[in-house]
Amino acid sequence: MQNLKRSKVRKNFRLFAAVALAGSISFGLVSCGSPSHNYVSYKDDGVYLAVPKTWSEISPESLATQEAKSTAAGASERAAAVKWQIAFSTDKSVTASDVFSIQNSNSPIVFLRIRSLSAVERNLVSLNSLRDVIVPLSSWIDGALKIPVFTLLEDGELTEKGASGIHSRFTFGPAEGEPQSLDQSVLLSPDRKTLYVLVARCSKTCFEQNQEVLDKIVASFRVQG
Repeated sequence: MQNLKRSKVRKNFRLFAAVALAGSISFGLVSCGSPSHNYVSYKDDGVYLAVPKTWSEISPESLATQEAKSTAAGASERAAAVKWQIAFSTDKSVTASDVFSIQNSNSPIVFLRIRSLSAVERNLVSLNSLRDVIVPLSSWIDGALKIPVFTLLEDGELTEKGASGIHSRFTFGPAEGEPQSLDQSVLLSPDRKTLYVLVARCSKTCFEQNQEVLDKIVASFRVQG
């Protein structure tokens, strides 16, 4: 299995649904370093991400409000586990609903999420469960589940100072229509109590057209702990 270091660029969603945002959260958008980027940080966990200033933010509050509408079993419990989340897109019309939808998008969407894991979840974590945070990727890879269009582009272990896990990039979709490309970095803290998820996605054509900037965003992702 390929081990992805910093020199290597590091999907309705089956995300760990959530709502709550603690009032004492320390985070921000700051313009340090390059004037062309906003640097997103969640300092409690040493998480950082660089996003172009021209991209529009989908706020933590709007994401939490959207998730609060979920009627799925266990949604309220999972809601309390979210520490922080934020999203961005090149399209100002993209909403929180779009962020949490697996429907294809013609505009890039980047979503960063940090959540706590319960004792039960911590005991069940594996590299395959990290792969499957968004879609059943591990089953697509081993052929246990079939999908009309699926191409695995990258898949390997990813190590950060404050967490480790898996980085995958793949294209998937129905037999007809434009497939979607998705890049995900899913990391687990050393004590197995916190999950860090970064997703970048849009249609295959969109992803190819925006690959340079998406690669830079993914590569800027840091979890220092």
